[in-house]
Amino acid sequence: MLFALFKMIRPVNIVIAMVTLSIGYYLLGFMPFGSGAWVEIKPCDVVPEPYYGTISWASLVLQSLGFAFAIAFANIQNDIWDLESDRLNRPERPLVQGKVTVKFAQCSWIILLILALACGIADSIYARTNWTASIFFVLLSILLVVYNKFLKHIPLLKNMSVGLLCATPLILCLFYPAGVSETEDFSLEILDKIGFLYPAMLFAFLLTTAREIYKDLEDEIGDLKAGIMTFPLIAGAPTARRLAGFICLFCWAILPLPVVQGYYPTLFLIVAGAALTPVTAAILVLAHRKNYRAAQKLVKVAMFAGLVALLVSC
Repeated sequence: MLFALFKMIRPVNIVIAMVTLSIGYYLLGFMPFGSGAWVEIKPCDVVPEPYYGTISWASLVLQSLGFAFAIAFANIQNDIWDLESDRLNRPERPLVQGKVTVKFAQCSWIILLILALACGIADSIYARTNWTASIFFVLLSILLVVYNKFLKHIPLLKNMSVGLLCATPLILCLFYPAGVSETEDFSLEILDKIGFLYPAMLFAFLLTTAREIYKDLEDEIGDLKAGIMTFPLIAGAPTARRLAGFICLFCWAILPLPVVQGYYPTLFLIVAGAALTPVTAAILVLAHRKNYRAAQKLVKVAMFAGLVALLVSC
């Protein structure tokens, strides 16, 4: 039963969120080993923990675990509330097959929710950041529950909400007060951060939105039988397919933008272009052939490739 529960938490999504969080801090130069482009860490005789220009390893671990627990609880909760529609669309899921009982799944998501909030509180106490992490994980948990209960039933807004949720690790990097001295204006510091984080946030939001549209296209027959209105059912499959394809092409077309603006080095464009050009083409071909499951999986590959390009080049 524990292995089946592990499948329910979508471990690949958890890994992507944790990697995204680390890359966000890396881009800003806040990692404990002091790399990245945004800030140069100056040597000092006495280094407090955490010190100027970095996030401590303890905070990074606590925040990563917080995301892991939050994503896990949301996915389990989603499977419970979607049990009837999953009988049509996702018969392979553990809850549908009876490998995990509903009662055990309910207890599990409640425990995971508590653990996610506990990680935020622990980080706030340890790092003394005016409860930034605590407030963030409370708001994230509320948003996840609201999505599972309400937003996922609103066509297109549902897809965009998942896109926003996928970008939340970078949003935490944006507002987390690492690298801010007492004499600095935190609002100005956020504006400085945006330049380095907005491309990654934009790509995460747009590509996830496209992936969710492909998922709705894949589930179209089951959603229709279950009475679930999705964007493909309302606008038509061809329109939904074209929108998802346009989003993928748009993400590919704007790859040079952060390089032209001077935020990312030319190497990013070379690495990202080499990785994403064939993947984007394959996504469009697979979607045209109505192989939506393969298309959405490749979108996830494109997201991971973009993260790797950032890690290698910046």
